[in-house]
Amino acid sequence: MSGLKDDRYFDADVETMSREQIEQLQEARILQLVPYAYQRSPLVRAVWEEAGVTPADIRSLADFKAKAPFIDKDTIRQFRDRHGDPFGGLACATAPHLRGVGFTSGTTGDPTPLPRAEEHITLTALKRELWHIGVRSGDYFSYALFTFREGLNSDKWLDSGFRPVTLQHLPSEVPHLIEISRRLRPKALFMISTPLIMAIDQYQKNTGTDLREAFSSYRGAVFGGEPMSPALRSLVQSWGLEIFELTSLGDISTAMECRAHDGMHAWEDLALVEHLDPDGDQEAADGTRGELVVTALADDVAPLIRFRTDDLVSLTRETCSCGRTHCRMKLLGRKSDELIVHGRSVMPLDLFPLLQQFPETQAGLFQIVKAQREAEQLRLRVGYDASALATSEAELSERIVGGLAAALDIPVRVELLRSEELTKSGHKIPRVIKP
Repeated sequence: MSGLKDDRYFDADVETMSREQIEQLQEARILQLVPYAYQRSPLVRAVWEEAGVTPADIRSLADFKAKAPFIDKDTIRQFRDRHGDPFGGLACATAPHLRGVGFTSGTTGDPTPLPRAEEHITLTALKRELWHIGVRSGDYFSYALFTFREGLNSDKWLDSGFRPVTLQHLPSEVPHLIEISRRLRPKALFMISTPLIMAIDQYQKNTGTDLREAFSSYRGAVFGGEPMSPALRSLVQSWGLEIFELTSLGDISTAMECRAHDGMHAWEDLALVEHLDPDGDQEAADGTRGELVVTALADDVAPLIRFRTDDLVSLTRETCSCGRTHCRMKLLGRKSDELIVHGRSVMPLDLFPLLQQFPETQAGLFQIVKAQREAEQLRLRVGYDASALATSEAELSERIVGGLAAALDIPVRVELLRSEELTKSGHKIPRVIKP
């Protein structure tokens, strides 16, 4: 094997680095990043000056973890509104290097700006993940985009030889997805969501399409943006698709499962990943609940530095059975999603298995209605499949309320909606909403 590329990896040297090598690389990049961002990012300078920290105080990775102040989405939004800066003080570069601006989804607040370079690091991560799924040079992959964004054209894939076939991430695009799947035989589907899965299922029921045949070339399908209900997982697997779950790495990049399906890999050459006490700044032990805190290590346009993501994760830095050495995490929910009812913590992930027991709600379409962190009852909007309704809405509501109240030992109030009301956006479903 000497001198030959290990075909399991897109970039074996990076993906199998030792922990010592990863930390040495992170330290070198941090020591370059800090003075650069301090000089160019109005937000970073303001936050660090308020904390009484300067780049001269950071001489090592340990110094950075001990002294660098945190930011979060509220910090960015407040700077944006106070200074009238559409980039929230993040931008360190201007045109032509700044090639576009994206935005967060806004499911936990108003969208925040994400200035982008021509070759954003998300593409670097995605190339590694698609290779792992089974895409090789010359292969097509289906690219179902939530929006058509700057930097996602085919030229960006030249070094990999991957050939993206783009379509909009909308239920109306399902016939197009089936057609390109049959004509071009792509190797991966990036990506699917709850609404798109339900649209594919409805298309199959309406047309009798053999989805196993249509999707037979795919080595995997990527699902992301929210937790996946057990019922939807079984449905997608019945089409012959292996599911790879993906999540955002704090708006810096992405993290995705490998074939071991034992956590989502976060690329630590692209981002410094910290796993901290959700209510403090101490490191949480591997395997325990902690908040994901990230720093961009390969973004010179708008690097996020010690960004508290609000995501609660279980994290491990043990080498994966796939051979990759970068950390893996399992998403547990968001800090801001937690609802306390009579002293009992309720998170969206707690509700999927409970709604699975009712045939009408197996898709797991629901929203927690939350006015504040503590409440006297759990209020839910629940989507149901009208074709599976055997009795009446009132009777279904009673069954759901009774089942959830007994399981959680808290008062429950349910508002029923037809499933299409919750999936009409064609994108992910906000799992926690305000009244």
